[in-house]
Amino acid sequence: MALTKFIKNALRKPEAIPTPGAVIYGATVTRVLRKPETKIANEIVEKVKDGAILDIGSGPGFLAIEIARKSPGLQVCGIDLSRQMARTATRHARGAGNVQFVLGNAARLPFKDNSIELAVSTAAFHHLKSLRLVFDECYRVLKAGGEAWIYDGYPEVFRMRADRENLGQEYGFFVRHLGSTISAIHGFTREEYETDIRDTLDQTGFRGNYDIAPTDIWMRITLRKTPLNTMAVQSSVASAP
Repeated sequence: MALTKFIKNALRKPEAIPTPGAVIYGATVTRVLRKPETKIANEIVEKVKDGAILDIGSGPGFLAIEIARKSPGLQVCGIDLSRQMARTATRHARGAGNVQFVLGNAARLPFKDNSIELAVSTAAFHHLKSLRLVFDECYRVLKAGGEAWIYDGYPEVFRMRADRENLGQEYGFFVRHLGSTISAIHGFTREEYETDIRDTLDQTGFRGNYDIAPTDIWMRITLRKTPLNTMAVQSSVASAP
């Protein structure tokens, strides 16, 4: 347990994956996440038919590219702190005209206010040092009524699943047998989700408008920006004598 915590803390120090790590990540982790990220892409294109989609911590770009290819009416942008990741994703995206990748910091998103239909992130938030700023930025760039879907590691989900055999058949030996260990290093514990993450969210515009629940091989944080009509009602109530 102490070794796992040491490795976890060491991996969290750099927000951007260094170039050698980016190459290894692209060759290994991306393959493991391909099937679960395909599920996420399918869910996104079912929910959002047009507008802009933002992938935070887009890595080698599979999720963003999959969304773009499944729904040409969407404009998809991936942002990552690693220059190597952004280059790799851009190379992978050749031939897909409605997706681009930029080098940038999720705590200072280079997008206009109220411009994004849906933001998504997979296995990236545990690397971020300023979660409060990132959540605030998500709130700023989302359109009223828009959502952010944050997926990250949650080791307990592998012990909770009753269909572990099906998990192995669907995702393979690596995920079934090592998923819990990998999630313990690349993710948050139940306590962190229930305390640190909730406490941080309650200091943002998402307060009272989020859910945290296990799904598939992840913990998913669903953030909702209040629709304009609701915001107007809340403002009227707040200003009433």
